[in-house]
Amino acid sequence: MVNKSPALLFFLACCMWVQAALASDGYQVPREEIAQLVGVAPMPEVLLNEQHVWMALLTKQEKTEQASESGVRYGDLHFNPTTFMRLGLTTYSGLSFKHVETGAEVAVNDLPPGKVYAPRWSADGRYLAFILLNEQDGRLWVYDIKQRELRAVSRFPLNGVTSEVPYHWLPDSSALVINSAVNHTGEQPQAAQQSRLIGPVVAQSHGALSLVNQPAESLSTQAFAHYAQGQLIKVPLQGRPTAIGGPAYFHHFSPSPDATNLLVAMAMLEAPQQSQTAQRNLAEHPSVWQVWGMTGFALYELYRPVVQPELPAPQTEEQNVLAAISQPSAAPMRSHFQWRADKGATVVWVQAGDSERDYGLYHIASPFKREPRLFMALQEPFVAMQWGDSNIALLTTAENERFWRTSVINPLAPQRNPLEVTRYKVSDANSEQWLTTRNDLGAQVVKVVGSRYLFIRGTEQAQGEDRPFLDRFDARTNTRTRLWQSQAPYFEQFVALLDDEGMRFITLRQSKQEQPNYFVHDRTFSSVEQITHFRHPYPALRGLSREVLSFDSGDGTQRSGTLYLPVNYDPSLGRIPVLMWVKSPEQSTQAFRSPHYFVPLGSLGPLPHLAQGYAVFEVDGFTLPGEQGTPAQLRTQWQSIAKGAVTVLAQQGIADVSKVAIGGHGAGATVVVDLLANTDLFVTGIARSGTYNFTLAPFMFEQRIGTLWQDPQAYLTSSPLANAANMSASVLLIHGYQDRQPGTFAVQSERLFSALNDLGKRARLVLLPESEHQYTSRQDVLHMLWEQQSWLQRHFDPLPLIEEINQVPEALRFELVPEPATPWPM
Repeated sequence: MVNKSPALLFFLACCMWVQAALASDGYQVPREEIAQLVGVAPMPEVLLNEQHVWMALLTKQEKTEQASESGVRYGDLHFNPTTFMRLGLTTYSGLSFKHVETGAEVAVNDLPPGKVYAPRWSADGRYLAFILLNEQDGRLWVYDIKQRELRAVSRFPLNGVTSEVPYHWLPDSSALVINSAVNHTGEQPQAAQQSRLIGPVVAQSHGALSLVNQPAESLSTQAFAHYAQGQLIKVPLQGRPTAIGGPAYFHHFSPSPDATNLLVAMAMLEAPQQSQTAQRNLAEHPSVWQVWGMTGFALYELYRPVVQPELPAPQTEEQNVLAAISQPSAAPMRSHFQWRADKGATVVWVQAGDSERDYGLYHIASPFKREPRLFMALQEPFVAMQWGDSNIALLTTAENERFWRTSVINPLAPQRNPLEVTRYKVSDANSEQWLTTRNDLGAQVVKVVGSRYLFIRGTEQAQGEDRPFLDRFDARTNTRTRLWQSQAPYFEQFVALLDDEGMRFITLRQSKQEQPNYFVHDRTFSSVEQITHFRHPYPALRGLSREVLSFDSGDGTQRSGTLYLPVNYDPSLGRIPVLMWVKSPEQSTQAFRSPHYFVPLGSLGPLPHLAQGYAVFEVDGFTLPGEQGTPAQLRTQWQSIAKGAVTVLAQQGIADVSKVAIGGHGAGATVVVDLLANTDLFVTGIARSGTYNFTLAPFMFEQRIGTLWQDPQAYLTSSPLANAANMSASVLLIHGYQDRQPGTFAVQSERLFSALNDLGKRARLVLLPESEHQYTSRQDVLHMLWEQQSWLQRHFDPLPLIEEINQVPEALRFELVPEPATPWPM
């Protein structure tokens, strides 16, 4: 036996320890300061009842707390075949109530296991209805705020496939109408696919991966009909539920303001040409619109499209003539059906006739025995109608594709002198809203005071920032009066009006350092009272600095970015590393532009790395792939913006230009890889779920330049992969293994990593097994943060100092034992 020297044994032990450390696969967790940001409870969402007396406080469920659900698709619909509910819903994990005047709180402690979805107050403000989702189904529950009582009001599973919210309150608050799932069994289909991975897949500059991407199952119309079939049921708060009519494919149903009738729309899934899913959603199928009584008896048929049977193509001119004669004449096209909210039971719709003079709004009233009558002729395409009282309604029409206009009309004489109130761009349609209330019937209408005054809430831009406001509109003089507007140092949003004069109202206030909370303003006494006291979501980062930096991108265009500095940043200690982040619409969490906005710190953005002592510079001036400009123009713009951003960070004395990294998600990741391949501005990059080879996304630029087969050179030129050989900086590639978004399948990162590996570049690939395009699995998000933390630390932090010593510690001292001499083998 050959004796091994202690030195050799020590070397082998070290090698085994290193090998074991490198081979340890599985999920990792970042440092505590970063990990705790993943579990931050979001600020509760508030839902006021109609009388503005009670607030329902709903604890929004974090996306990282939601389990990955498998589903099936039909056109644009993505739903769970077990629960008969749509996927991607906003759900809540907790429920409580708060009294606006007294501040008294009511906790709901007996909430069964499940997720709260689609909460809705009754018109009288006493009951809050909601759907409780579990692994088998979704059922309707109601909380009585007066009796402090929670109860299930229906034993029927709901059908959330055909309509996003499968129930409606009756306006008199006596009952609800639900769409129940006729074919629900609660059994998990065997075809549901599960991830084959039990941990993140990691590869670092050696070899390529070839993972198979299976698209989500898409149903045929015949198979979808099984899930779409529903049964309407009236569920009274007191008494037994009763069925309304028979089963059908309902995609719309709404009760009349007097709670005596229903307006229903039923898709004709059995139509001959509907054998394939050409429609993108259920509403695009031919549909029958009817008015039903509350027993399900059809009182009036509003519209039934003529569906042509599938016939063999005519071969002769005579057959063409016979086919044209045999086709039934089409009824006048009708659309935009709705109840008139200021009447008991009157249906209004848009009808297009044989001539332009016949285009207008028509109506028919209960008992639906007479012929429909013209309500008013329309000169422009109809967009919407909002009903107020008997003297005021708001009509919105489309002037053209870019501009809409809203006018005040008198429902008693709608053609007489419509008063144009606003004309605005379609893109600004949501910048202003008319305040609403409940009328005597319990229907939601525009708030009108004295048949004259209306109220408008909105946001206007002033000096580059958004400033919410409240206006009073005088319908007689067509004038506005500004009642209130947000003022620095706060960003404050109007929430609800507490009187008819605009003197008392509720706002949501926040600032740079103060988390959002609700306040009551009393203009009579010039007082402001705080009514909620939500805690700071991440106290460890309280006091972080934020400012907007403007810079020249080189072509005379001023760009801007938001700079975040760590809590204990001290400029006297010198420059610090900076993580620049390319903002994309899918990663945008801030709905408004304001320097007084509270910093929304999400775990999927770059801000968690402030805890590492790095600065973060979010730049939102990049024109993203697929937008205006040729590939060469976009590439030039990206480079000039990146150079200008790095320059301003250096000029401000903040960044060490040798330690600037860049990152992005989705379209932003495409920009990141392109910049790494064409500039030397960055030491490294983080690219998450991007598109790097546009030839794998052949319809990406279809609207602008055509498909891949129409212009293959444009797709190749736009691909960062084509320039991978020029990349000198390293890159961390992260992708959701379940990503099914067109153009961003996980194969994008796999192919880029394979190319970089073969080119001898420095790269690391991480596939998160339970995540789609947006990472939702908690353990996936934690591992993603650990990967980013480790990657940035490797490139930013200095190497540890190694102290030189002349004496060897006694514990490490050993003597070499001479091996016995052996004769040379003969």
